[in-house]
Amino acid sequence: MVSDLLTVSIQQFQADCQQLCEQHYPTVHNRGMRENHLGKALCRRIMTTLLQSDIHADLSQIEDTNNLPQPIFKLQTQSFTIWIVAHRLLSANLARRQALLTAVDSVLTQQNPEQENHLLVVADHWFDRSKASKEIPAWWLGQLPVEIDNYVKDGIRLLSSSTSLKNTLQDSYAIDDAHLQIHHPLHRTSDHAILHKYIVLTGHFRINAA
Repeated sequence: MVSDLLTVSIQQFQADCQQLCEQHYPTVHNRGMRENHLGKALCRRIMTTLLQSDIHADLSQIEDTNNLPQPIFKLQTQSFTIWIVAHRLLSANLARRQALLTAVDSVLTQQNPEQENHLLVVADHWFDRSKASKEIPAWWLGQLPVEIDNYVKDGIRLLSSSTSLKNTLQDSYAIDDAHLQIHHPLHRTSDHAILHKYIVLTGHFRINAA
């Protein structure tokens, strides 16, 4: 049931992203959205979905002793916990990818083994000309997107990645239940066509047994 509710939340979160992009223009067009904006927006959406199913959740932000650059939010219910990590891929380099994994590691050390735990990761990225940037979709999904030709039309030639987020989580943390997606909240003002140069990435992971 929790997975179904989170799937609905992520679907509806796409519309929230579009509103965020409009509210924070032109900042989002220059640097992407701040981690707090992304994380809190996803938390609000999940809480709304839970309330519609008469599930109350308490929201808190984790105080991290390691001073992680990305915020970690916690939604606590009586029977399960949802952890949300918001991460801005301002650069696509390995250091930024590793920073995301460090945040995941922090979540795993704090999870409640007596409850069902779910991890949601949300990130955004503006494509640049670097090889690392062009690898981000394949690294996130574990393969190149199906609609690769649409990226080419926007001047982006995506590349395969020798590593993937999913495989890294499987190898390092034995997380094998993953649902990863890429969203495109921006549209051209001229014809309202999808702008593929900016992406929002979401990942849902079940991180322990019920």
